[in-house]
This record gives sequence, C-alpha cells and structure tokens, in this order.
Amino acid sequence: MFKNANQKIVEFFKLWWAGKEETDEITPRQANAIQKTSYLISKKEFEKACTPPYVAVAAQLGTDKQQVFEAAVYYLCTIAVNEPKYEKAIIHVLDSYMSEHKKNSVRVDYIKNMKEKFHF
Repeated sequence: MFKNANQKIVEFFKLWWAGKEETDEITPRQANAIQKTSYLISKKEFEKACTPPYVAVAAQLGTDKQQVFEAAVYYLCTIAVNEPKYEKAIIHVLDSYMSEHKKNSVRVDYIKNMKEKFHF
C-alpha cells in the first residue's frame, strides 16, 4: 500500500515539475553576454591583461647553474630589443642584479658584456 502511495506521489511531482528541469545549457542572451565580455577583456592593454613575459625569465637569474643564468640574461636582452615597452624594466632588473651581486664578478661581467652587445 505504501509502495503504491509513494509511486503516486513521485508521479505527481514529476508531472508538476515537468518543464521546470534545470539544464546545463545557456540561453542565447547569456552566450551573447559571455562573448561581449570576452571581447572586451581581449581588447585591454597587454600589461593589464596578463603578466609580462620577462618576469618568468627574470626569476631564472637566481639559479645556481651558469648556463641557465646566461640563457636568461640573453633572453631578457632579446625581449628588451624586440619589445621596447619592456626595455626600461628589463634594464632595471639587470642593473639591480649587478648591484646586488658584486661578489660574483663572472655573472656581473657577463651582464655587462650582453648589455654592450645589445647596445644598452
């Protein structure tokens, strides 16, 4: 008896909630709003939209491996040449490294040589 009553109650609520099911789909209006928002974000200035590319490379200046250090310095200088908007910031990073690491003259000399090679 209870089994039949429970089935009837379940069937009643299924009929009552028919057409009110939630779906994962979005409406055309929501899709349009998402597209507009995405477009506006993509038009922001590069610096405001993401991290400049030299930041990850500059972190490699702290490595113990000389070859990785030299590659990082070279890549930073290349970025500075190809992206003039980052030139001042990159030169500041390299100058700061040289002033803080006067003990390690091999690395400081390498930075000086690369700055001369790239005409900074």
